[in-house]
Amino acid sequence: MMSISFVRTQGSPDRVYVRRSTGGETSWSFPTYGDELPHDLVHLVVEAAFGLKRGLWARVDEGVDIARINEQANRMGGPNKYAALGEDQRELYLSEGLAAVPWLHPELADGDPLRALREACARLDLAVPESLTPARMDEVRAKLAALRERWRALVPKGALVLAFDPAQPGPSFSKFGEPAEEPAAKPKGDARGRQRSGSSSAR
Repeated sequence: MMSISFVRTQGSPDRVYVRRSTGGETSWSFPTYGDELPHDLVHLVVEAAFGLKRGLWARVDEGVDIARINEQANRMGGPNKYAALGEDQRELYLSEGLAAVPWLHPELADGDPLRALREACARLDLAVPESLTPARMDEVRAKLAALRERWRALVPKGALVLAFDPAQPGPSFSKFGEPAEEPAAKPKGDARGRQRSGSSSAR
């Protein structure tokens, strides 16, 4: 089981601390979205909700160093700049499509994103997740809204700590919002300046 701490500090970049299921640790920082949820947290929610086992967070659990990969991608540029994330990135791209849905927009209708996501699955040669239904989308919207309220309360500083099982992502979704047993520890030597930083995902 992974323990993932999303830390908000007013006036500073947001940061995530991760304790992998193997016990290893990593962290990275990313520009703050203020009162809106970090993009990587939205990735976590949609990957759990729709049962993606080869998305961003499974790769982090396997040892991917997000900060290092982003540094390399920024230097390299080009269509293959995220090659270090692995050869088969289809679920990663699907995760990015799911995370990009404006879930909390008041005028969001289920039909358009559902159609777009099913078309994306066809392009990527992926089976459409069985849980990709209007009902599940409503649950995702409600979960993100509840997490956003908690995030907005984290002033001037605080953390959301979530537990995630990348081997069984679905059950993790229902527990999001409940505290993990222990916060993810800051990796040794992390002094806000020594760890590499960057936001994640192949976008």
